[in-house]
Amino acid sequence: MMVKADIKNSGIFDIIIERYSEDTVLLIATAKDNVPSVRCVDTFYYDGSFWIVTDLNCNYVKEIQGNEYVMISDAGHNRFWCRALITGHPLDDNNKFIREIFMKVFQHWYKEVNNEELDSVCYIKVTPYKGYIHKDKLGYSFNIDNDSVTISDITHHIDVKLKPFW
Repeated sequence: MMVKADIKNSGIFDIIIERYSEDTVLLIATAKDNVPSVRCVDTFYYDGSFWIVTDLNCNYVKEIQGNEYVMISDAGHNRFWCRALITGHPLDDNNKFIREIFMKVFQHWYKEVNNEELDSVCYIKVTPYKGYIHKDKLGYSFNIDNDSVTISDITHHIDVKLKPFW
């Protein structure tokens, strides 16, 4: 089976919200001078984007400053090509609303590990423009910019629900 759908009616956002709206460790890939780099980040999905709190001095933040294109993955087969934007310090006026969301999602550790007195603390908004996600033996290849989703049966092993071992 192969079905074409638009983004709104495909159900992909429901799947992404279900999987990633809570405190989640994902991989983010960046590149500098065509050399890729991957690391784990603590993130959550909210209102169309993944959100990260970090420090401007981190290498991957410096790489994003030079190249906004990144990839987010759960280390399974779900992956998202994204544009990353450094939105500034958590206490900046433009970050007040999303900071409230950070405080709810990361409530058990946010204040303990983020020293907002440092000028270098920042938020990064990582917005997918295309990707692949799967659920219930269906694979969803999507392109938000083109408002298109291709839904197809999965007949091989990637539909196994992976649980982190940590």
